[in-house]
Amino acid sequence: MIISISFCISFFSCFTSTYGNEDIHSFNQDDIIINKLHRVVDRSLLEEFENNGLASVASGIVGSMIGVSWSGLRKVITTGSARPLFIDLTISALLIGAARGTLSVVSRTYLRTPFDYLSRPLTWVFYKFTQLQDWVLHEETSYELEQKYSAFLDPVAERLKVVVEQVFDIPADYWTIIAMDMSSPNAFATSGFNIVIYHSIFPMAKNQAGMACILGHEMGHVLAKHVGQRLSDVIFLNKLALASIPFANSISQNQETQADEIGIYLTALAGYDPSECSRVWDRMTTFGGNLREVVNIFLSTHPTNKTRMNALKHHGNALQEYYLNKPEVLGLGLEYSL
Repeated sequence: MIISISFCISFFSCFTSTYGNEDIHSFNQDDIIINKLHRVVDRSLLEEFENNGLASVASGIVGSMIGVSWSGLRKVITTGSARPLFIDLTISALLIGAARGTLSVVSRTYLRTPFDYLSRPLTWVFYKFTQLQDWVLHEETSYELEQKYSAFLDPVAERLKVVVEQVFDIPADYWTIIAMDMSSPNAFATSGFNIVIYHSIFPMAKNQAGMACILGHEMGHVLAKHVGQRLSDVIFLNKLALASIPFANSISQNQETQADEIGIYLTALAGYDPSECSRVWDRMTTFGGNLREVVNIFLSTHPTNKTRMNALKHHGNALQEYYLNKPEVLGLGLEYSL
C-alpha cells in the first residue's frame, strides 16, 4: 500500500513537472501581477497618506490662509469696496486647513465611488462638448482613413477591455472608446467609461504596444476613479483659493503616475511588450520638449515627460520576466503607418 502510494506520488510529481510546470508558473505569475495591479488601483489609506498626505495637508493649509476671496471679488465688481484677496495667518485657519487636507486624503480613499458618480454628469457634458467641437472644427474623416485608424486601435482596445473584464469584472461593453481629429497629441477619459484618443497621438504611439500604454493609462484613470477624487479635492482643498494649486498639482501628478503604472500592467497582461511604454514618453519628449521640474510643479497637473519615462522604464524592467514567460505574446503589434 505504501509502495503504491509512493509510486502514485512520484508519478504525479513527474507528470506535473513534465507537463504542468509552465502552466502553473504562468498561472502564478498572472496572479502576482493581478494582485499588484489591484493594489495600485485600490490604494489603502496608509498608501494614500504616503503618496499624497503631505501635499494634501499643505494644500489645505495654504488654501485656508492665503488666496482669492471669490465673494470679495464679486463685491469689487459690484460695489468696488472690498478686497479680492485674503490673508488669514491665524492658528484657527491653519488648523482648519490641516483638517481639510486630512479629510481630502480620507475622501480619496473611502469616498472615491460616491464622488465618481457625482462627477459623471459633469464629465459627460465635457465629453459631448468635445465631440461637438470636433464635429464643428474638423472635416469628417474619409471612410478609408477611418478604417485604417480602426484597424490600428480597435484590436488593442478589445484586448484591454477583455483584460479589465477578467481582472475587475467590468463588462467589456461598458467602455466607449472613440478617436477624434484634434491637432494636439492627447487623450482623455471621463468617469463614465468614455475614452477619447486623438488621431494626432497615433504617431507618438508608433505601434500597438505604444497604443496599449496610452489607452491603458486612460483606463487607469477610470479604474482608480481619479475624476471623482479631483472633484472631492476641489471641495476639501479649497482649490478656488488658487494659492493651493501648486500643492494640488503635486497630487494630480501623482495620480498621473498611478495611471501610468496601471496602464503598463494592463499592457503586459494584454500581451504587449511593456518596455514600449517608456519609449512612448521618449517620443513625446522629442515632439514637445520637457519642462524643467521646478517650473512644472507650478504649471502642470502632469509630471514631466522625463519623470514619466524613467518611472515606466523601471516598471517595464520589472515586468520583463513576466512578459517573456507568457505563453503567447504580441510584441509591439502592428506598426502605425498612414
